[in-house]
Amino acid sequence: MQETILKLLQKLPQRFFTLKFRLQVLMSFLLLIAVGGPLYLLLHFLDENRREFSVNLVETTTHAVYQSIFEDLLVNDTTAIQEKLEFIGSQPQIERLRFYRPNGDILFSSRRQEIDQRIQDLPSPGAFSEIAGQEAFSKSDQVIAHRHPIYVQQECLPCHTETGSVIAMLDIQVGLSDSEQVYAAIKQFTTLSAILIIVILWLVLNLLYENQIESRLKKIIRGFEALAGGDFSHPVHIPGRHELANLAQKFNHTVAELRSAKEQEQKLMEEHLERADRLVTLGEVAAEIAHEVNNPAGIILTRAEFIRDELETQNGFSSHVEDLGMIVKQTERIAETTHNILHYARKRDRNFSLIDLNHVIQQSIKMLKPRLRKKNVTICFETAHSPAMVRGDVNQLEQVFCNLINNSLDVLPPDNGRIDIQVRFSPAEISHTRYRVFFQDNGPGIPADISDDVFSPFFTTKKDGKGTGLGLFIARNIILHHKGDMYLEKKTNGGAAFIIELGAGNGNGYV
Repeated sequence: MQETILKLLQKLPQRFFTLKFRLQVLMSFLLLIAVGGPLYLLLHFLDENRREFSVNLVETTTHAVYQSIFEDLLVNDTTAIQEKLEFIGSQPQIERLRFYRPNGDILFSSRRQEIDQRIQDLPSPGAFSEIAGQEAFSKSDQVIAHRHPIYVQQECLPCHTETGSVIAMLDIQVGLSDSEQVYAAIKQFTTLSAILIIVILWLVLNLLYENQIESRLKKIIRGFEALAGGDFSHPVHIPGRHELANLAQKFNHTVAELRSAKEQEQKLMEEHLERADRLVTLGEVAAEIAHEVNNPAGIILTRAEFIRDELETQNGFSSHVEDLGMIVKQTERIAETTHNILHYARKRDRNFSLIDLNHVIQQSIKMLKPRLRKKNVTICFETAHSPAMVRGDVNQLEQVFCNLINNSLDVLPPDNGRIDIQVRFSPAEISHTRYRVFFQDNGPGIPADISDDVFSPFFTTKKDGKGTGLGLFIARNIILHHKGDMYLEKKTNGGAAFIIELGAGNGNGYV
């Protein structure tokens, strides 16, 4: 049943779910209550007044008729009684006058043909609850009837002995056509006026909503649509001091701030791209220099080793052999440095294969040994007990670990810095085993208030434009591309600590 109702609701037009439609329904309901309620009370009051007016009218007529024939009744002047009833019955509003005994025998009537007949046998505009004995009113269509009992009074004692007993009934029927028409006209006018008021108020309220609220909401919506499309030059103009005007001002202020931030971001991005371009150019130049240095360094190394070997076979040249050994050693360092630069700067296609994570980290440390020695920073690398085989790209993973080491070298104090790297094997977790690399230093650490932003692009804490803010962003993306994870470990004792997780691999993929 509930699913059927939901399907029916889904088939309804979208306008039935709008705020405008809901307000229209609410306005209609409130107008019906606000106008229909008083209208109902007014019509009820008119009905009561009309009923009271009709009763008073027929009662007044009854008393007037009775008073006019009272003297004739005392002297039993039947001719005068009949003439007066016929005269009064000829008046426009009087439908019928009858004077009958309690048993129903008609003694006098404004219609002579009814005399000596029984009232029960004649049509009546209303059915009384009883024929005689009680005063009663009845109404049918536009005629109201009044049955008034005639009691034995003191003046009637010469002819009647039972004082207070009913000796006759006076039946008067008064037409209400004129008053009914007036009442119907008033009632119709009142009802039509109420309906007209409801329609006018509904239209006015609807126009006010469309003019004061909906049109302004549409302006704000168009502003948001333009903002979503990247247009920051579409302000929303809504005059006034009301809530929607304040909302438009806040929107324009927010757009202005976003435009300013966009311009600053664009400017910063251009600066970073220029710096990145310079770094790329510098890297290419460094690689070219390394390549040019590598050739003569190889020649020097070869010649120095040849001369050293020659002198070792002869006596008296031990000091020269020692000097040549130093030359060979330093030349090897030059060759190793240029080799590392070429290895790091060389562009290679992504090549995911089974590699030893221990070897990747060792190679990264080896490439940065000159800088480690220059700052006299101690680096302690604790490998896994067995080869930590993962499936990945060697160059990209080397870029990750070189970035982490370089970041630490930028903030570690000279002669007292320390970097610890540990590779640990985590046995079967949710779906496969993983390797965790714990990387931490003893530097100043990362404040807690910016710990959530360290992986954001172009976010850096380095001064004087030394950082691009892309290192950790790129590093984390590389790890995510390797189906791993990289996150900052929150510490309370200083230093920065990162954890890198990579799935353990076999010959076919991850295990």
